Amino acid sequence: MNRQVIVPPTGLLPHRPYSPAVLIDRLLFVSGHTGADPVTRAFSDDITEQTEQAFRNLRSVIEAAGGSMADVAKATVFMTDMDADFQAMNAVFKRMFPDRPPARSTVGVAHLARPGLKVEIEVVAVIGSAA
Repeated sequence: MNRQVIVPPTGLLPHRPYSPAVLIDRLLFVSGHTGADPVTRAFSDDITEQTEQAFRNLRSVIEAAGGSMADVAKATVFMTDMDADFQAMNAVFKRMFPDRPPARSTVGVAHLARPGLKVEIEVVAVIGSAA
């Protein structure tokens, strides 16, 4: 078994005791990413913009592992306000995965890591599966 910690091009590691992603052979486990910019940590209060940024953050980690968004097999979305924000998040999700979307769970939560964050997304990908 080959196990490797994946760090995105920003080189930034989380401020907590976890890895941005772990690649085991071809299976990539990507930690949850929010709609905050990875360098400035700033974020919009708009759910669409937060969801788009979360996907940019995820894409950066997946590409650092040699994969693409088409390799994503499973996504878990955590949201603080499913009633108000689900449709907007779902519209972005559809744009990210226009063909053959991954399996997905969407979970309502009371809070995320920082006040004002509305969405966090984690994924599991099989690198090289999109052929």
